[in-house]
Amino acid sequence: MTVEAVAAPTWTIEPEFTFTDAEREALEAALSTVTANPYRLYEAHRFQVGQLRAEGAVPERFVRYVETLAARDRAAEPVVVLKNVPHDRDVPVFDFDQPVRSKYEVKKTFVAEGFLALFALLANTPAIGYVNVNDGDVFQDIYPQRRLQESQSQKALKQIHFHKDLANHFVRPDQVYMVGMRSNPVNEVYTSFVRNIDVIESFSADELELLRAAEFYTPFDDLSTMGGGRVTLGEADMHPIIGGRGPEDLRFFENRTVGVTDAAKAIVPKVAETLHRLKQRVFIEPGDFVITYNNHTIHAKEVVEVGDPEALQTRWIIKTVNVDDMTPHRPHLVPGTDHLING
Repeated sequence: MTVEAVAAPTWTIEPEFTFTDAEREALEAALSTVTANPYRLYEAHRFQVGQLRAEGAVPERFVRYVETLAARDRAAEPVVVLKNVPHDRDVPVFDFDQPVRSKYEVKKTFVAEGFLALFALLANTPAIGYVNVNDGDVFQDIYPQRRLQESQSQKALKQIHFHKDLANHFVRPDQVYMVGMRSNPVNEVYTSFVRNIDVIESFSADELELLRAAEFYTPFDDLSTMGGGRVTLGEADMHPIIGGRGPEDLRFFENRTVGVTDAAKAIVPKVAETLHRLKQRVFIEPGDFVITYNNHTIHAKEVVEVGDPEALQTRWIIKTVNVDDMTPHRPHLVPGTDHLING
């Protein structure tokens, strides 16, 4: 169970690269030699992972594939799926109340983190952390937490409505990289995607004029404001739904973005209806690697059916958020770091 098409969009999401078992096992073994803990010594971990490439431990077939992504038309193909990628085996279940702290205590191998760091190095897309998210960890978890289980964040137990990661943050990531760690197919939990260009194509010229006006408001994301962050972000700004950071940019959080004029209020439900009509669903299995080009698509977590509530509580995807270039973001870095955003 990998991809389920819900509508009839003009694009399809299919796996593009699959590691052979021999390639995966060899790279897992190489990544297992990295000794620096990525949650305590991120820079050292990143450096050690980079040495593996220099030593020839990375399959050349994979290196060549990653090189092709630089020329990818992200607007037309904003989601990438790879299969059978290196990841940790027999990972423990984390505490429902404190899953991040529990991970620090019981996770002793860092293969998935190493793969994410390696991919970022090969693709030249630096990973970033945020002071307000998991105390700045670069490697984050889509993993439920009791206190935030009803939130619209990566700690939610059930659905997360259509959104972009950190869409109204002053540093919005260009990519989201995800490795499936644990999921049970008895629970139909999908990550669903819609292309920006298909959304834009669905509206008339008059509607697009309204959607390009700064007549909408979206509060900051739950994890940045409810996760015990150390930096106060203030009030989010008014924004257009389409445009802003480019003519095809889409800034919308289903059930949270609101219009502030009568016309803007009236069009918001149509945006949500359009997303559900155009969506494609991907079931992320252990060993799946999914890339979302965050400025060209919008995504959601959909819980369609739950056959095992306990397994739903331990579903786990590990992720990073990445940028194409750190240069424009350097003013927002915590002094003395090259990856940690002060917010």
